[in-house]
Formats: sequence, structure tokens, C-alpha cells
Amino acid sequence: ASPAPAAPAAPAARPAEQRGPERLSANDWAEIEAENARARERLGSAPAPGPAGTSLLDKALSADAMLLFAVDGAVPEVVNGRVAQIAFVAGVGAEAVTGETLPNQFHDHVFSLAFVSTLVFLASFAPGAMGKKYTSEPSSKGAFGPFSPTKELVHGRLAMVGLAAAFYLEATTGHAFWVR
Repeated sequence: ASPAPAAPAAPAARPAEQRGPERLSANDWAEIEAENARARERLGSAPAPGPAGTSLLDKALSADAMLLFAVDGAVPEVVNGRVAQIAFVAGVGAEAVTGETLPNQFHDHVFSLAFVSTLVFLASFAPGAMGKKYTSEPSSKGAFGPFSPTKELVHGRLAMVGLAAAFYLEATTGHAFWVR
């Protein structure tokens, strides 16, 4: 009698389904580490501001930090959500006071929008710059009173949808939506 066929192994998650550092194989990590070593060799014995690999620039350009900026990383959604929350509240508040539509506000105040967006982006990385532990998942920060990473993501998503809807409504109707 022939032996019974072995049960099929559970399929491994495809790379497209994996998120963050888990999507890289051991070989990928080995290549990254080898490239980092070659880059350090090319730099030679240039004096570093601190122990090797601990400067702010080293941390900012590390493979782990770059994964934060990937399409499926934490940074795009978290930072865009924070900017959208501020833009929505500021835009609706200014519209209620001045009667100016959101598209007109964004057109007339581009510098203010760029300044606040940059400020929010930089502030999002302040914990990492101050030596605090910041990973690719917002949940690494934990909850603070009624505030939680999940609520931040949900409110950011709602603000992005609200901004898009308000822009569409006000651009198609030509008048302010939030003013009676």
C-alpha cells in the first residue's frame, strides 16, 4: 500500500496581503543591511555626531523609517488624517464666520495650508526625534484618556470624507454649505 498523501501546508500570506516590515523576507533584510554596511564603508571614518546609527538622520533614513512612508505604512493615513481634521475644523469655522466657501479659502490661503500641513507633519515625528519609541503602528502610542489611536484614525477618515464632500458640494453649488 502506498503512503497516504501529506496534508497540504497552509498557504503563506502573499506579499501584497502583508503590511509593513513583515512583507520583507530575511533575504530582503539581509540585502538592506548589506547596503547599509556598504554605505557606512563609503563614508569612511567621518566623525559622526553620536554613536554609529543613532543620529537623527540615520534614524530618519533607516529602512524601518522608510517603511512608515510606504503606501500601506502608518504615516500617510495618520498625517493626512491629522491635517484633514485641522483643515475641516478651521475651514468650517472660517466659513461660518466669513461666509467664504472652502474652495475659495484653500485657493486664497495656500501658504497657511502649507504651513499648517508642514507643522503637523513635523509634529507627528517629534516623539521619534525626542528618543521616544514610535513604530509604524499608531497603536504603539496607546490610549490617552478618551483619545485612542483607533479614534484618531476614524476621525481622520471622517474629516477627509467631510472635506471632499464639502468641496464637491460647494464647488457644484457655488455657495457656502455651512452658512445659513
